[in-house]
Amino acid sequence: MHNWLMRRRSSAALMLCAGAFFSSPGQAGEGGRSARAAPPFPRFLHPLPGDVVTPPSPALGRSLLLTFDDGPDLVGTSRILEELTRRKVKAVFFVNGHHIVRDRPEDLARRDLLRKLAMHGHLVGNHTMNHKNLCHDRAAMAAEIDGASEIIAYATSVRPLLFRSPYGARCRALDRALAEREIIQVGWNMDPQEWRGEDEDAIVRYTTGALRRANGPVILLLHDTNLSAARALSRILDFVDAENDRIRREGGKPITLVDYRVFLPKPPPLPETGLEPLARTTLGALGALAGLAAFR
Repeated sequence: MHNWLMRRRSSAALMLCAGAFFSSPGQAGEGGRSARAAPPFPRFLHPLPGDVVTPPSPALGRSLLLTFDDGPDLVGTSRILEELTRRKVKAVFFVNGHHIVRDRPEDLARRDLLRKLAMHGHLVGNHTMNHKNLCHDRAAMAAEIDGASEIIAYATSVRPLLFRSPYGARCRALDRALAEREIIQVGWNMDPQEWRGEDEDAIVRYTTGALRRANGPVILLLHDTNLSAARALSRILDFVDAENDRIRREGGKPITLVDYRVFLPKPPPLPETGLEPLARTTLGALGALAGLAAFR
């Protein structure tokens, strides 16, 4: 482990969920439902022997979570951030710690880019330090997970809540290690595999076709290190907008863009204080005053 990182292992406790201050439509559990009533959002992990695989609940409807692996990349990630900001859409970026652990100018710039992602309400997730298959190299498991968590927490002030295993590797030992750290493992169920060299048109064609056929939750895997994927994102989101317009005209349910909070339990409601009626009356009066002021 680099000395730079080791010097910061004694950093103070960090925020766990700064993204709770950012709104996002279609979050699981909306509409006043309790966490128990809300169907769980599937994590789409590779099943292990003995696992019982159940299809997603129809109550979840059609939804899309955008995820990006292997960054941060100063060109690709920056372009994706600009597009998501313009559209007010949130995503999860699963990053490799080795990109940001040193103190070269490019490493400092990538750490600053992670900070911007967090400030814009995106979640920075753990994708290990060096993109290792942790089920093949179990001796490196703790260092790979903890090292990435430490550097991400230092860069963003948010300790990673989510983990994606390189290559989608899964084993009982990795499950236990993540559970001990209270980190949620997330897979995917839509992958254009653009890392094989697919161009922008091929990525858009695959993804829009798969989204058109999808009738439940989707976790889309793209790579922000791939400029073709970064360029394809705007066309994919244009398709989602157009598809939703068509669905609304036909009276159907649109594709809902969701964020990482679909994996988290909904916090319990605050207890009644007895002042709620007064607060509602006051807010109503303030709204009326604002309306009157607008006519002056």
